[in-house]
Amino acid sequence: MHKANTKIRMLRGLLPALLAGAVLQGCSPTVRTQLPAGSSLPAHIALLPADYSVDIPRERIDLVRSEVISELRNRNFIVAEERMVNTVCSTPACPEKGTLASKYLVDAFATLQIDSFSKNSFVAGYYNQLTGTLSFADKAGAEMVSVNYTESERGGLLFNSGQVIQGVISQVKNTGDAAYEELASEFAKAVVEQLPAPSASTVSARQEGLEVDLLSASAEWQTPSSYLVCVKGTPHSFASLIVGKNRASLREISPGSYCGSFSALVTSSDGTPATVELRSAFGNSKREEVSLPARSPCALDQRLRSNDNNITVQCAMVGSDLSKVQLGCSDKLKVCKAEKIVLFSAASEAGPFSKVSESSSASAKVPSVSQNLHVVAFGSGGVPSLPVGVAK
Repeated sequence: MHKANTKIRMLRGLLPALLAGAVLQGCSPTVRTQLPAGSSLPAHIALLPADYSVDIPRERIDLVRSEVISELRNRNFIVAEERMVNTVCSTPACPEKGTLASKYLVDAFATLQIDSFSKNSFVAGYYNQLTGTLSFADKAGAEMVSVNYTESERGGLLFNSGQVIQGVISQVKNTGDAAYEELASEFAKAVVEQLPAPSASTVSARQEGLEVDLLSASAEWQTPSSYLVCVKGTPHSFASLIVGKNRASLREISPGSYCGSFSALVTSSDGTPATVELRSAFGNSKREEVSLPARSPCALDQRLRSNDNNITVQCAMVGSDLSKVQLGCSDKLKVCKAEKIVLFSAASEAGPFSKVSESSSASAKVPSVSQNLHVVAFGSGGVPSLPVGVAK
């Protein structure tokens, strides 16, 4: 006990002196500018990808970046979506800046360099520190302005002399991740406040960079087992198909046209409600509902016959001729004939499924092991059907 008390007394005597210089260092940001007095920064900017090679946990870097982006937008900067920037840039230095500038109307590039981000807890106190630099460069690569700053925070019993209750409260708050969040938030506010105001956005930038227009959306059969979702709207945007909590990207196949192929497994007999979204490079978006097509008219659901001994597929329609799908199934169509069927079984409805047997005709014997039995049929062209369960 005597040794512990001595250690506390030593900390009380030494730590304020040791930490005083670091605390004072964070009192005012260091600003370096190449801009003429009264000049504005470009409004449309991209924050270049993070450099995760530094000895700082990734989640702390991401935390500071999100706070900085939020503060920049609060100051009326128009910040490109990080997802878009990371898609275009191959490295943190982003040699593809020209693509960002021309395709997404980015007028300046910001870089956030984090030198240290630490949380230090002592016997009766804590000291947290975040040091970093936010800099801006024009499209030619010339630096316009940079702000270096150290945000620090201290508290606990040791640093709240005479305020025991408040010291205990601050010490408890510092035990979780909240300390990092508060430090990142204060750092972002202090740094962004030092930046010149953004210039007014041009009409062209508002139309092409901010506003997004979703003109049409469609979902149509592409093959007997897949359908195509397409969206038309503002070029150089990001299109997605959203079904429930799942999101899938659509590819821009030509300026303003976005498409993606999807398995008919996600459809239903009545059509599955879904949403398409078009999002600009700067975060604005529009959505529209789209009805996914119902199961293929030649799906096996209604064309499977089974009894205790045999399973038969009637008009499998598993060829690749889409026009036959639109016409519907007919036993008279040669392509409707199943050339092979494969049976799968599983211990539970969730799988995993394993192959049980294979038949080179449109029928097969019911295997002795038939728990959770599913059938896949192969027709002309060797295209497999969607799997369908066999009723017990």
